Amino acid sequence: MTVRELPPDVPRAADWRFPTAVERRLDNGLRVLMYDCRGQYVVSASLLFDVDLGAEPRSREGVAGLTGRCMSRGAAGRSAEEFADAIALCGADLDAAAFADGFAIRLSVATTNLSPALGLMADAVIRPTFAAEEFAKERRLRLQEIDQSHAYPEHVATEDLNGALFGEARSARPVGGAADTVEQVERVDVVAYATTHLHPGNATMIIAGDFTSVDPFAAIAEHFGAWSHPGCEPAAAVGRPVVHDTRQLMLRDWPDAPQSALRLAGPGILRGDPRWPSMFVANFAVGGNFSSRINTVLREEKGVTYGAGSSLDTGRGAGVFTVSTAVRTDATATSLADIVAILSDAAGTLTDDEVERGIRAATESAALGYERAEAVVSRVEMMLSQGLPLDYVDTNLAGVRAVTTASANAAYVDVVDPANLSVVVVGDAAAVRQPQSSWGYSDLREVLPT
Repeated sequence: MTVRELPPDVPRAADWRFPTAVERRLDNGLRVLMYDCRGQYVVSASLLFDVDLGAEPRSREGVAGLTGRCMSRGAAGRSAEEFADAIALCGADLDAAAFADGFAIRLSVATTNLSPALGLMADAVIRPTFAAEEFAKERRLRLQEIDQSHAYPEHVATEDLNGALFGEARSARPVGGAADTVEQVERVDVVAYATTHLHPGNATMIIAGDFTSVDPFAAIAEHFGAWSHPGCEPAAAVGRPVVHDTRQLMLRDWPDAPQSALRLAGPGILRGDPRWPSMFVANFAVGGNFSSRINTVLREEKGVTYGAGSSLDTGRGAGVFTVSTAVRTDATATSLADIVAILSDAAGTLTDDEVERGIRAATESAALGYERAEAVVSRVEMMLSQGLPLDYVDTNLAGVRAVTTASANAAYVDVVDPANLSVVVVGDAAAVRQPQSSWGYSDLREVLPT
């Protein structure tokens, strides 16, 4: 019998490349990006519009989200129920949604039903009914969602953090609108939003799947080729939001809460920044994985949380470095101090082993991460909405492979400023007010419960 004392060497994974797009354009201006992903017989498609949330009227924020919710609620002469039945008969999923940097109508369907499903997708965007009763129902549901979301401290903490970071910019307020603005939206506003912003010259069709037996461009041309929308201008450029970069400390009272939801954040960088690969690796070590420094201290060593970590959040206009967790109420102030100390101590101390783990985590999992057609489409959505080139995934992976311990440490020091973070706490003020005030990070600003 052979006894092996050490595991066998595992060779490094071969460098993987993102699928290559075949790009074409319809006569009406619709851009088409096709990704042939062999073996993926469930096709994913996204009709992405270049219109961000800044296009909404300030008094009617949430109109974009309501437009998306209503688009599949009846179209081309079908009622909401009839349209839902037609989608079900295709075995498809179809929905539409607004997000910070764009608006997308998304489809998932088996290759064998691609053409009829694309026909339904075209009906939703070109011939939506926007029935008054369906609009009223979707607005009521959105208002109920807003009310329900305020029952979750983590959600409230995120909203408070966005407000603290972005001030009066659109990014400071909920993507789907707040109750006072959603209540002002009428059906006519939804129709106006769709008419103004959702047109072929402002759109890109992203589609991925196994196209061995189908011609996706022919199917797209069949259903979207006659789509015309004269007189619409490209979306107006929206000013880049400025991320608050000086220290602040906010407490929202959540009486009798057994845990405090914590958010700490400051300016980050965009994905197109040359420092992004190095900063990604640095963040992986500090807070971007389960074995990170932050989680090791707060969860494993001190046992005050189920999990804690940091993230690099990006949009077209701004990047944010964020630490998120929920800790025992009695550990709130000490946990905040620990997080800031960990962030401070990380400057210049990232090790070769930490950097190597971050590089391998990003590069060796890439093929698995983009195995499904839906993941390919989602990533292209992100690239287009954030103004990144189509070869971004490959160039970014190459950049990550080239990261050194020195470059990771340098990027971290450049980007993360632990002394000037916006800190939000949602917890029991009676228990945490005095410890936070005595922490000395910043003057405590207290707000009332929602």
